[in-house]
Amino acid sequence: MALFGRTDLPIQKNAASRFIQWLVMVLVFMAAIAATVNAYTGSLLAHWNRSVTGTLTVQVPAPMEKPGKPNDVPKDVAAVLGVLKIHPDVLRVEAVPRAKVVALLEPWLGSGEAVSDLPLPALVDVALKPGTDTRGVTDAIMKAAPTALVDDHRVWLNRVGNLAEGVGMIALALMGIIAAALGLTVIFATRASLAEFRDVIEVLHLVGARDDDIAGQFARRALGQATAGGLLGLALYAPTLGVIALLARRVDTSVLPNVGLPIAHWALLASLPIVAGVLAMGAAHVTVRRALRTMV
Repeated sequence: MALFGRTDLPIQKNAASRFIQWLVMVLVFMAAIAATVNAYTGSLLAHWNRSVTGTLTVQVPAPMEKPGKPNDVPKDVAAVLGVLKIHPDVLRVEAVPRAKVVALLEPWLGSGEAVSDLPLPALVDVALKPGTDTRGVTDAIMKAAPTALVDDHRVWLNRVGNLAEGVGMIALALMGIIAAALGLTVIFATRASLAEFRDVIEVLHLVGARDDDIAGQFARRALGQATAGGLLGLALYAPTLGVIALLARRVDTSVLPNVGLPIAHWALLASLPIVAGVLAMGAAHVTVRRALRTMV
């Protein structure tokens, strides 16, 4: 397949060339955004999985009676701590200081005496041994404090995981649609160029030009324009990602933790212009070869 050589057709500056370049720019930009969403949700899920797997949070409602001294431990909290400290499946247990509970609520409720005086539940963090069935620990907690609420983070994480998998599948499907759109765009643009230069192609046939040589010229054009468009798409993606990252930094890390994207993701982004160029080259070459078979 002669992809490198002279160009006998004036196809470098026609409208189809510019159309391919600008459309590929948009498609690569969309593919980069979709790939980033997929990578970020995966990294965020992995972060949460490392942070909350094998842990429980116990909420003990505040007593209705007037609270005692600041350092007093409510009876139900003391009962929960006593049971969990001797439970064989518990690795570590500690009561969360009230000041930390108030700090966790500050992004939603703000700060001040009004928040500090709220009858907030006491929180107990529980770390379990690997492979522990949480039902036994939960039963022990409920016997010690029937009003307590046990939050199994694995249930929440499974739901978030299902959401992340759904988002990832949508992102991958979007990338597949983008690849298909790229191929169809090149096919229609190439057919338009073939119709525009039909007379020139017939003359080239008369002087001995082979179909492979003519198809190679269209393929080179598609490769160059798609690669250039892909680079423009990445150039558009870079500031967009910077703006999103800047906005994300304003969100409290307790709500949206900072996670890094894997190296494989950046390698994928760097390869997008090359992938777009190769797809466009292949689509153009196949399209031209099939069309030339029907030409007289």
